Amino acid sequence: MNVLQQDRRYLLLLVSAVMNQKKVPAMSGSLMPWRTIYRLADINQVANLCWLGILGLSSEIDKEIKGLFYESYQRELKNVSGYQSAEEVLIWQLERKQIHFLILEGKDLRELYPQKEMRKMDCISILVPKGDLVRIDTIMRSMDYEPQENREDEGILYYKIPGIYVKFYDKIKFVNLKLERYFDSPVRMYSKKKGYRYLRCFDKEEAYLYMAGRAANDYALGRATVRTVLDFWLYEKAHKEELNWPYVDKVLKRHKILEFSERLLKLGDIWFQNGISSEMDIYTAMEAYILSKGEQGRQLSGKILPLLQDVADFYKRDRRREWMNREKEALFPPRDYMAGMFPVLKKFPWLYGLCCLLRLWRIWFSKVKQFFAEKRDQLKAKLTRKKDAEEAPPDSQEEHENNIRME
Repeated sequence: MNVLQQDRRYLLLLVSAVMNQKKVPAMSGSLMPWRTIYRLADINQVANLCWLGILGLSSEIDKEIKGLFYESYQRELKNVSGYQSAEEVLIWQLERKQIHFLILEGKDLRELYPQKEMRKMDCISILVPKGDLVRIDTIMRSMDYEPQENREDEGILYYKIPGIYVKFYDKIKFVNLKLERYFDSPVRMYSKKKGYRYLRCFDKEEAYLYMAGRAANDYALGRATVRTVLDFWLYEKAHKEELNWPYVDKVLKRHKILEFSERLLKLGDIWFQNGISSEMDIYTAMEAYILSKGEQGRQLSGKILPLLQDVADFYKRDRRREWMNREKEALFPPRDYMAGMFPVLKKFPWLYGLCCLLRLWRIWFSKVKQFFAEKRDQLKAKLTRKKDAEEAPPDSQEEHENNIRME
């Protein structure tokens, strides 16, 4: 495989060896930049997986670095039961509260791996109707989850000790607007999961399209990782015999991510099955783009994924949405803020809309009052200067008249 740097090459060799249950070739520890390899593995969300590959290399690796790999693995090993239990409780609570929901990312992804702890779990991601977000906040707080700041996307993030993260979305968002519209159906319209009343799920084709769209989205934004490729590659391997490929290819082609999805799968073959291609320059560029977080290989990547050209529009849409949210908040402030201004809302919350209108009228009246006060002061100052000029000696009067004309 054609690669750019020794650390990248060895990282991919580690991941491939673990996924194929093969022994990792030993190399001199003095020649390997293990700290850099760990950092790269951690950024690409596979440090826990790599631990299984370096178990037999104890004499080759510095103890401190080996400890970092071990901690990553142990953390995920503990998280397997933690996240599984959290997901089961969330399903029970949302079913009990009669809220339609769809799990976008959960324990099912771990089932694709030979061992569940091989897949690093960032959070449980759940799609819900927008109107139920307030109820969900109450539910999450009742289960000792705390709201957290989310700097990655528009999901509402919650955290619970000892390290469980849950995100709720009211919309599936992509850089590709057409693909975003494809997944814009109400949650309740998706297939009902067997044995549940309110839990919905993608069918196999929808799940593949979602994973392809999510991979393309992360790739375009420079967020794709080795785990991104691994998730998509493993899903395709697990379900390729069951998928309706004519339909899948038709949708991917319509949304201009067919070539990208095919090449991403081929990149997975090259990384994890020692595959080869006559177009290694393209896959080398894709590898460099992913491992450098979009800093390298961008030109060739843009040819296989036109979506890269839409990233600027995506951020522009984000800024426009942020501006609209600020305007909305200016017109309709939070209820707690309004209750401080209008105590009557504590007793009669249904007067919120009327109080917002009254607040806007007060602001408008204050600005109008200020405008006329300024005009009055300006006129008064002008009349005072004119009067002073009339009462001044002739020379001074002429000078004042000139000043008035200049004004």
